[in-house]
Amino acid sequence: HRVASAGAVRRSARAIRTGQGLCPVCLAATGAQSPGGGQNLYRMFGIAEDADYDEIMKAYESLCSKYADNKKQLIKLEVAKDRILEDRLRRRMTGTLQSGVVESAWDKAQRMKKRKPLNEYLPGWMQNFVELPKGDFGMNMGILFGLLAGMSLAVPTMASTSMVFSYLISNAVLYNRGIPDKREDDMRPTKLKPLLITLAITSIFGGLGFSLGCAIGGTFFPMTQRANGVIGALTAVGLGFAGTFFKVQDDEV
Repeated sequence: HRVASAGAVRRSARAIRTGQGLCPVCLAATGAQSPGGGQNLYRMFGIAEDADYDEIMKAYESLCSKYADNKKQLIKLEVAKDRILEDRLRRRMTGTLQSGVVESAWDKAQRMKKRKPLNEYLPGWMQNFVELPKGDFGMNMGILFGLLAGMSLAVPTMASTSMVFSYLISNAVLYNRGIPDKREDDMRPTKLKPLLITLAITSIFGGLGFSLGCAIGGTFFPMTQRANGVIGALTAVGLGFAGTFFKVQDDEV
């Protein structure tokens, strides 16, 4: 009997929302066609007009429990809940929903489902070689290559050493990224294709950093050791970028 009653409430609420089978007087009483009526319903629920999804449903369920034996009131609550959600969706679509609204877990899950992975925005031939850093990996790489770049700027005579270390570390990290941890007695042969791709990527980004460093250093610090420091620092940055945002190994090793 309770299931049938709930079904009747939903059917009645749907009829009120759409206006099917109701006279104009009834429509006016329910406010189903009132352009601004949706905002008044927030007060009925005891919530703010910028309430999130969880707050709306919590208020709705609380009122349903309070009026569990009043079928007419349950119909009104069902209509009010649907109209509030519709009004909230409309304001989100038009950008008029206040920015201070806290995004609910449900809204966030729906938004994340629609968000494309970074790889899908790239050309097809690049999608298999780009991967965002996970966990502490990005932070650790930033610290490591930041120190190498800083060493080059602080002690320009160490610029060559900084570039050599950056190149070796970047190649090692990039080639091994994505390979499962191995046991001490587990020796894997070096794969030629990933190795060549690794050398190509580090050479490209290291070369870009080196060229940019030459341009900036030559412009602002011509014929000085400080120019070498700038070249070494930007080369380290380019190599760090290559090791942080690229991968060359297949998912299955």
